[in-house]
Amino acid sequence: MNKILQHLLPSSPSRIAIVANGEFPSQIAVIEHLTRSDLIIACDGAINQLAANNILADYVIGDGDSSSLDKIQLFAKNPYIKIPDQNSNDLSKAINFLEQTFGTQHEVIIYAATGLREDHALANIALLLQYAQRFKNIHLLSDHGIFTVCHSGTQTLTSSAGQQISFFSLEQAQNNSLNCAELKWPLINLRLEYLNSGTLNQALGERLTISCNHPTLIFRAFETKSN
Repeated sequence: MNKILQHLLPSSPSRIAIVANGEFPSQIAVIEHLTRSDLIIACDGAINQLAANNILADYVIGDGDSSSLDKIQLFAKNPYIKIPDQNSNDLSKAINFLEQTFGTQHEVIIYAATGLREDHALANIALLLQYAQRFKNIHLLSDHGIFTVCHSGTQTLTSSAGQQISFFSLEQAQNNSLNCAELKWPLINLRLEYLNSGTLNQALGERLTISCNHPTLIFRAFETKSN
């Protein structure tokens, strides 16, 4: 799995990890990918899982309702950042802190944003579209695959033959359109009328050229099929 992960997410000169409070990765390759980050920002509810894996966070952020301050002192390099704002979740607090403190030029990988409660998972996936308006190179990574946002226009992503690919648009606009030829079932001016309209396709090779006129979520699963 290390090889496919390196292929799908090539090394970046500057990569920042954000660890949310969902299901922590169990795949060794994903955990190692996290530990190789240049900076780790954790939501406070993630500190127990980081501690269990002996991973130090550079910063821990939250509203103070999810974690033990004693554990944060042991597994964070900097003092706890408490933000009591109840109008945003801890993941958004971490994203806002990242933008304000380090800017938006870095590659950002979000870990542990899915799994566990489905409402949290769905909200975090939807938030990725909002974050992508500020960070041009941002992904959501789990044990099962990678969510990436394709901005309006044309974008190329790495893939592998047989890889399972799904496309989602949260804007069911009348004129939304998606094109991608390098698939088992090529997409030509596909209108993503429903949330499931672009799901469960399959890559033919190592590149996907995607053209869309609305921001589109792409999920590249680690699972591959031979036909």
